[in-house]
Amino acid sequence: MGLFAEPWLREARDRIKLVAANASVKEDNPVQFDELAEAVEKAIKAALVENHGSVPRQLDHQNLVSICQATGVWDVLPPALRGLVQEVQSFRSTSSPATVEQSSAEQLQRYFIVARGLIDYMEFHVIGNDSVLKRLTVS
Repeated sequence: MGLFAEPWLREARDRIKLVAANASVKEDNPVQFDELAEAVEKAIKAALVENHGSVPRQLDHQNLVSICQATGVWDVLPPALRGLVQEVQSFRSTSSPATVEQSSAEQLQRYFIVARGLIDYMEFHVIGNDSVLKRLTVS
């Protein structure tokens, strides 16, 4: 793993651990979904940081799907992980207590599992693979 991406991936995993630690609470709450969304964002940005050294300002304020599409991350993500990124973006754009109340414990568990998979995928298949990492275009 690269020098630049390691802190970002560690933070993504820490956010996942926070959700796991709070999973004993039976109520779903916006904090749990938001922590998973943050973990997904950190994992994606870890690849950008590893490729470029930082996240360019013009990308930092875009939505996550746009960032992935503009940098080539979208092209290297499997369909299930693309779906997660789209759902995270949708959650963030419509985040409200009513949205979270409609969410179920099963949906939170699914997000949790797929988000962990995305972090591992970004670490081993994108950041850990120079040929894939070099295909990203961060400017």
